[in-house]
Formats: sequence, structure tokens, C-alpha cells
Amino acid sequence: MSAETSMIEKASEFGASAAVPLMTGDSTHMSAGDMLRQAREAHGLHLDMVAAALKVTPQKLAALESDDIEALPDPVFARALAASVCRALRIDSAPVLAKLPGAQPAGLAEADRTMSKALPSQVRAGSSSSGLPSRPLLMVVGLLLVGAAVLFWLPQSVFDRVGEAISQITGRADSSEPSAPSAQAPAGPQAGGTVVESVQSAAPAAALAASGVPATAAAPEVQAPAPSPVDAPELIVFVAREDSWITVNDAGGKSLLRRTVQAGETVGLNGTLPMSVVIGRASVVDVQVRGKAFDLKPLTRGGGVARFEVKP
Repeated sequence: MSAETSMIEKASEFGASAAVPLMTGDSTHMSAGDMLRQAREAHGLHLDMVAAALKVTPQKLAALESDDIEALPDPVFARALAASVCRALRIDSAPVLAKLPGAQPAGLAEADRTMSKALPSQVRAGSSSSGLPSRPLLMVVGLLLVGAAVLFWLPQSVFDRVGEAISQITGRADSSEPSAPSAQAPAGPQAGGTVVESVQSAAPAAALAASGVPATAAAPEVQAPAPSPVDAPELIVFVAREDSWITVNDAGGKSLLRRTVQAGETVGLNGTLPMSVVIGRASVVDVQVRGKAFDLKPLTRGGGVARFEVKP
């Protein structure tokens, strides 16, 4: 029997074996790929064996364990493949799927549970009089279910783009509103640290009136130049030459950035140290830490993913 045949037979049997206990520890700072790789190694299985059992190429499974989502067809495929691996290795898929793109927001899950609890009582109230639920109630329930399904399957990048578009529209609306002039406002600090001084030419006007020369025009107001605001330097800055998936968590596990950074986009972040960073396509992203260029080449794996921490 060849080595390849024995590998396939072992891969077809590993799903029915008893689950090997994983090492206890906090998985908050672990990515989805790290959790899948730890579970596979706990079973003592080679990556090729799991790929053969799931009927996928080893390259796709390796990309999933390296968190290289861009190398997979789409986020939906990545979530389906991760769920299949979790079922095969007999581990809970919820923590893994929660760290992949397209995870269902916590608020939507709570709304689904509330709707499912309230639905039976509403159906019973509608059917108590006629024996069947009323048509308007069925239509409302159907629309709610369709809306929940659409929100569940939309990737996280769609929500990010909608938020950016709303921010841009709001910024343009604020900038287009004219500001009311203040003729006699006393000098003082204005918004943004700008100091505006209104200088009235009362003395020159009085001198002209005394000399018999009519004052045809009032002297214009003199406005002090507004100093340019000084931005606080960001701790870490990403400059994407092409689209790349970037994840940043602070010391408390809070997600500071978890989306696809578009080509030409610059993102600066501050947070509690140490900050854990995962860059999906490290070769197309330039990184600055504390204002200095940070070399990603020594940290980049074979799949193009770079992982590092920004320490105090």
C-alpha cells in the first residue's frame, strides 16, 4: 500500500475518532487560523490529510490557517471551509467563525433571539380569533426574516464602506453651512484653538471726521492667521498600496481595526499596549511604528501574512 493511499484512509477515519483535548489557555488573542491549526496539530494530523478528507486543495487550507482570506475565493467560502474543519475536528465553530470576516454582529443575534421568543405569542394571538395567523402578521414576519438573513450574509466590509460614505456626506454638509459673522464679538479662543481678533478703526474715523474729510468706507476687519492644528502622532500607521485585510487588537482584546484597507488608503491607530497586528498581504502594505518605518519582511510567512506586536 502506497503512502498516499494510507494517508487518505487515515484522513477518512480521523473525523470519527475521539476528540483530543486542546491545551487550555486564553484564545482571545488567537486568530481563526491559529485556532484551526492548533486543533489539527492536537489530533496529530498533517495538513494534506485534512485537505484530502474535506476534498479541498492543501493550498486553500493553508491559506485559511494563515488567515490569508484574500487567497480564498470569498469570505463566504472561508467561513464554510472553517465550519467544515471544526466539524471534522469536533471543536466548537462559534469562536472560530466569530473571528472571520462576515461574522454576525452581537446586536443582530440578540434581535433574532428576541424575535423568535415573541413570534409564538403573536401567532397565537392572531390565530385565536380566526384559527390562522393574519396575513399582515405573516408579511411582517417574512420581511423581518428576509432582512435578518441579508444582514447576516453581508460581509463586514460593506458595513465599513457604508459608514465611511455617511461620514463623508456629513463632513461635506458641515463644511457647506455658512458661519454667522460676529461683528462685535470679543476676542477669545474659537473652535480648534484659533484666535480671532476684531480690530475697529474708530480712532482713524474720528480723526477724519474732525478734519472735515468724510469717511466713505469703514476700515476692513483684520483677522489673525489661524494656526494649523497639530495632530497627535499615531502609534502605528498603515499605508496600503493595494487592498489588504488588516486586524489590530489592543492589550484588552478590543478590536481597533478589522477590515479590508483599500488601495491608497492610510489608517493611523492609537491604543493600549501591547497591540497585536495581523496583515493579510504584507507585501503591499507599508507600516510605520512611532513615526519610523517598520520592516515586515522578516515577519512575513509563506502565505504573505505578517504577525507582530507593538510593545510598550
